[in-house]
Amino acid sequence: MKTIFSETLARLRREAGFTTAYRFFHDNGGARVLGMSYAKYQQLEEGEILPQLDQLKVLVTGLRLVSAGGPAKELVAACLKTLAGDDIYEELVKPALNDKPPAVTLSPTQKALKEVMADRKFHMTAEHLAVITALPESYTCFQFLSSDSGVWTAEKLAASTGIPKATADKIIKSFLEMKILRRAGKGYSCPLVGAQIELPRKASCPELFERLGQRHDELVASGEPVWFRRAILRADENALRDFFQLMSVTLSSASAYSVREKTPASAMFAMETRAVKLRDF
Repeated sequence: MKTIFSETLARLRREAGFTTAYRFFHDNGGARVLGMSYAKYQQLEEGEILPQLDQLKVLVTGLRLVSAGGPAKELVAACLKTLAGDDIYEELVKPALNDKPPAVTLSPTQKALKEVMADRKFHMTAEHLAVITALPESYTCFQFLSSDSGVWTAEKLAASTGIPKATADKIIKSFLEMKILRRAGKGYSCPLVGAQIELPRKASCPELFERLGQRHDELVASGEPVWFRRAILRADENALRDFFQLMSVTLSSASAYSVREKTPASAMFAMETRAVKLRDF
């Protein structure tokens, strides 16, 4: 029988871009990462069991939720409400938790963007990440290939990225094996063009994330800044974390400006946002 928790979990899973329970389980590394079997996860979505607290933390991470953000709080609250029952939750649990500033909410436009982007997500595995970060040239080639809907050859890839053709041949072969590329006529095309790419959980492959950061920094350092803005402010950390979710959607919406074919003024751009905690104050 479905419960408040199971329905909330299934809805947040769909909103995160995982169309099925099977995809959520396996795209997040399966039992090795989630700490439960697929059968156990199915029971969570069917309302047969509730997660342990450590499992709830893993679910929040697997859903790519900000740990102190609105959707994460909603999942935790649904778990507590299912556990306690409506009366006890409303009379005892909810008042005890209702001492935080109101969460920053998405505008109707941002909600619509989030829904559209969820349908275009590709959940990358650790194996994918290992291949595209294997070399600085691999990361550069991935960014070019996944941004263009045309047919590529080793010669075209080498000319566009400035790498030797022999290196381009090796990278194309490794991408084909991971299905990041597929054959198209006399060349290759990337099936991820236009997709919103979601990375695996950092905890499942920290060394790959370290390498990813290095590859990203190397590529960005090779470019030229065209816009920059920063701010320093004092804020309540719990309230500000709700803002991260909003910023995540805003940054992802930049994909609306992406083009998949060359134009007279097209170029590759790197865009990022970050928050740095300076001091407790």
